[in-house]
Amino acid sequence: MPQTEVIDLLKRYIFLLNASGIPVKKAFLYGSYSRNEAHENSDFDIMIVSKIFDNADELIKAKAWRLTEQIDLRIEPYTVGLQKFLTDEVSPLLQVIKQKGTEIKL
Repeated sequence: MPQTEVIDLLKRYIFLLNASGIPVKKAFLYGSYSRNEAHENSDFDIMIVSKIFDNADELIKAKAWRLTEQIDLRIEPYTVGLQKFLTDEVSPLLQVIKQKGTEIKL
C-alpha cells in the first residue's frame, strides 16, 4: 500500500479517536512505512499524542487499541501524553519518531 493511502487510513483512525473522546494533538507515522521500506505484511506504526494520555489509566490506552478494529487491524498505536511528548529527552523511541517519523497533518 502506498504511503499516501496509509496516511489517509490513519487520518480516518484519528477522526475516530477524536469522535470517541480521545482528542489527538499530534500524530506521526513511523517505522517501515515512514522509511518507505514496507512490505506486504507491514503494520502501520502510529504515535498518537494526546493530553488525555498524560494521566490516563490503561483503559484509555486500551480504547485506542480497540478502535483500530473499526479501521484496520494492522494499525499499531503508540500512545504518548502531551507532557511527555514536549519534555521527554531520554526515550529513544520518542526521539527517533520526532526526528525521522512523518507527521500526519491534522
